[in-house]
Amino acid sequence: MVTAIVAELDQSQLNHPTLFANGIQQPKLQTVYFGGGSPSVLTPQELHRIFEAIHRNFNLEDTLEITLEANPEDLNALNLASWKSVGINRLSIGIQSLNDVELQWMNRKHSAEQSREAVALAATFGFHNVSIDLIYGSEKKSLQQWKEELAWAADCGATHLSCYALTIEEKTTFGHRAEKGLMQAPPDEHAAAHFQYLSDWAAEQQWEHYEISNLSKPGHRAVHNSHYWEGHPYIGVGPSAHSFNGTHRRWNIAQNHVYMEKLVRGESVFEEEALSAADQLNERLMTGLRLINGVDLLDLEAIWPGYGDEKMATIEKLIAKEWLFNDSFRLAIPVKSRFLCDAITVELMVD
Repeated sequence: MVTAIVAELDQSQLNHPTLFANGIQQPKLQTVYFGGGSPSVLTPQELHRIFEAIHRNFNLEDTLEITLEANPEDLNALNLASWKSVGINRLSIGIQSLNDVELQWMNRKHSAEQSREAVALAATFGFHNVSIDLIYGSEKKSLQQWKEELAWAADCGATHLSCYALTIEEKTTFGHRAEKGLMQAPPDEHAAAHFQYLSDWAAEQQWEHYEISNLSKPGHRAVHNSHYWEGHPYIGVGPSAHSFNGTHRRWNIAQNHVYMEKLVRGESVFEEEALSAADQLNERLMTGLRLINGVDLLDLEAIWPGYGDEKMATIEKLIAKEWLFNDSFRLAIPVKSRFLCDAITVELMVD
């Protein structure tokens, strides 16, 4: 797989010609993000090979953030030293829960104690920009347990939190369990109570709840993810990876063996679509309304001329329900209504 990823990186100039316009052989990257699976299982040698390919094709001199998603069980002295040596300066640790019963229920390999030790060990290797992932709203987690997890998060040294409501989707482990009647989705009021406490906790701790699922200490917002939510272009490398330039979306083959075989043969590994104006606007709403700053109405007008007039009645209705507010031509969702983000976004979309 690493050989295939390196090959795709070395073909970047052919696959993304707009990035290499005007004779720029090594476009500057603001961020690099290793995610979409378990990149922390890469050996130091494999990671070095990938970084060598990145440096061959891109300029990282001014890169602000290089993040690696890591499983708690993969944080050890060898890996941490390797990650530091290649320039990784931010970790996103998939803790999910500090309840061992819940971790086993979620088929996670690590224990709560391993999670605590992982965060502490990262600090000893100089990783002070650390994000942790937590899941809320499951049937195995009480509100009291959720409060205890957030109390630990406030004191463990992490600078960022990604908190996701448990979802049951088809063709996943949880989806198969639900089909067999082995589990059920938690009631909305259970997850809503957890989310409300999360918002209250953030205000009390003076953390920025800057995106529905993401919170940070001041000055530690995730730069990479913020660019995604704000609609900036990005390049994805690897199976199932997506790329976006504002008007076109590209996605790689999902099957690992097909992805690798095609790259070896020098064949294309992606499909692409041109986004219609409606697609562009709706996507801007879906990502932008998740942010505390919302979306600029003038940006929406640039994509869809007349949008404000077309949707003014809907906007005013949502404002009256306190589901939306308009501050200097920026549409945003009030904190108390952010749990309803998906429903609010749908009302503002165009066909």
